[in-house]
Amino acid sequence: MLGVGNLLLKDEGVGVHVARRLLDMDLPPRVEVLEGGTAGLDLLDAIEGREKVIVVDAVQTGQPPGTLYRFSRDDIEERPKQRMSLHDIDMTDLLKLSDLLGGEKPAEVVVIGVEARDIETASMELSPEIEAQVPTLIDLVIREIGGGD
Repeated sequence: MLGVGNLLLKDEGVGVHVARRLLDMDLPPRVEVLEGGTAGLDLLDAIEGREKVIVVDAVQTGQPPGTLYRFSRDDIEERPKQRMSLHDIDMTDLLKLSDLLGGEKPAEVVVIGVEARDIETASMELSPEIEAQVPTLIDLVIREIGGGD
């Protein structure tokens, strides 16, 4: 699981918040939890060669704050560019770069997103609507890794 975002910009850091909470949980040994922060291209090594990559990130599509999303690799590659990013570059670009460089791309990529309310205010606290969705985001990640059946 890869939690991405800028922890210093309110809801932009939701992926990192989720990753930190998952790190405190008893997960199967095969599961890696990484705080990707705003690493962008540096995350290429984190996704290559993995069986499945689950990314948690803030999304901006114009829906109400707190709206949850699940995107597959196909969804990511087919969607017009939106705010579904790994911050320096977006997820689509990262996957394409992996292909271009001949890297061993993950068999499956899932992005679990939550519609952000505020990604510009300097704060390490999430908006109430986003904080309320963190337990659900964690449940979705656990289901994706096969630990919530």
